[in-house]
Amino acid sequence: MPSYFNRFVDWFTMRESKEPAPMTSPSKLMQGLNDVTVLVAEPEGEFANVEAKTVLLENVLGPLKEREGLSIRLFPKTLSRPKTGSLSDQVKEIVEQGRKWLAKEQADLLLWGEVLLDEQAVRWYFLSAKEGDADLGIPGKLENLLVPFAPEKASLDVLYAAIFAATVPTHTTQGLKIGEYLLGAVDPLTKLSTGLSTRKTQPAARMSAMGMGAIILANIARRGQELGWFQQAVRAFEQWEAVADKEKYPIDWAFTKNHQGWLYEVMIGHDDDATALEHIDRAIKIFEEVSDIFSRKQQGLEWAAVQLRIAATCSKIGRQLSEPDYLQKSTRYYKKAMGVYTETRFPLNWADCMSRMAKALMLHGQMMKGAQSLEQAGVAFQAVLKVYTEDKYPAQRASTHNNLGATLFALAKRDPHTPQWLDHALMCFEEARAYYQETGKTSMVHVIDKNITKAHDLREQIAEDRANRLID
Repeated sequence: MPSYFNRFVDWFTMRESKEPAPMTSPSKLMQGLNDVTVLVAEPEGEFANVEAKTVLLENVLGPLKEREGLSIRLFPKTLSRPKTGSLSDQVKEIVEQGRKWLAKEQADLLLWGEVLLDEQAVRWYFLSAKEGDADLGIPGKLENLLVPFAPEKASLDVLYAAIFAATVPTHTTQGLKIGEYLLGAVDPLTKLSTGLSTRKTQPAARMSAMGMGAIILANIARRGQELGWFQQAVRAFEQWEAVADKEKYPIDWAFTKNHQGWLYEVMIGHDDDATALEHIDRAIKIFEEVSDIFSRKQQGLEWAAVQLRIAATCSKIGRQLSEPDYLQKSTRYYKKAMGVYTETRFPLNWADCMSRMAKALMLHGQMMKGAQSLEQAGVAFQAVLKVYTEDKYPAQRASTHNNLGATLFALAKRDPHTPQWLDHALMCFEEARAYYQETGKTSMVHVIDKNITKAHDLREQIAEDRANRLID
């Protein structure tokens, strides 16, 4: 079973470099959004009395009910997070129960939480009714916002923006409205830190609010693909780091830090980004710091998911910038992940990791014009075929056959004295072609037909060269 933490790391964008101007009337800005129906479950934990609970909820729900675009309903049940097991297992149980409530109540988002008396706050979690991650990058699983019992306006402003971000906006303009609202209401670059007074908002809640503000901006930048928003997000994370306490709140720190790494990774996809390698190295360093928070023994799936994130990042930069060293580095992280995602316990995860590693090796071999990486890729693709059987996973099997054929063909071009590679490549191409022909994937059939023609041409060329050598 894939880790739900993959949705945290797989675990998350705008006009050129011009910075967007904050809106003068944030409340009016939100009028164009569709209403979001929010169920608020009673937070888990001890209260001094019923009146204390009523006051606490009213301090949060009252101001939210007055804001544009929200329909708030108190739900008289408590959603409890299991205290044992991996984060992935804890999340699975929560999601199943929470989505049942959302479907029955026809709501868009569930807010559920835990009372933290020491912090004088409630840790609110977001669960969207829609399957999958929110487009703005707040997965709504264990991402959370710590809101004081008597919240300041700045905390409520961030909560308001996070609610919209967590309900999966349907198009980019809606996401940008949320970002412009957040900047206009609290402006994490200049106002948020001062809007959260040390007297009313304790350090943990302050860290949480500033982290969530940075996350929302980062994922708006990712969504709109404009460097102006990226710079806003980068500075928001710098503000967050000034108040973040990694030692005291390591998991909260890791979730927010993960989005910061994601931000730098996405920035390299821009032609205007003149420091792509610097950004990708920064992203890798951040993801490595995140992975250090998780124990391979106690939080193995979460730890493995971060290794996959680093591997994917290295592979991406290797492909985009034709940097073979990054491709080689990606294979090391895929191997680390497969130390957890073993073939026996997690065969599909293992096969996916092995396939991705094989593709990186294949591309590395093609760039370096050497056989070693290609041979390793061929062995890896062969192993994957044991999992991707024809009856259960025909599409994955066809893709693997096609990749194996391309790998073997590349080997045959480098070593014409090994004709079995070329024979095997042709067999793989034919296997893949049959599936794509049957399923109507005409573009893939066309591509494979070209490769088959090239393979036959190579075979004829090898035969001709051999005959010429005998004559000479």
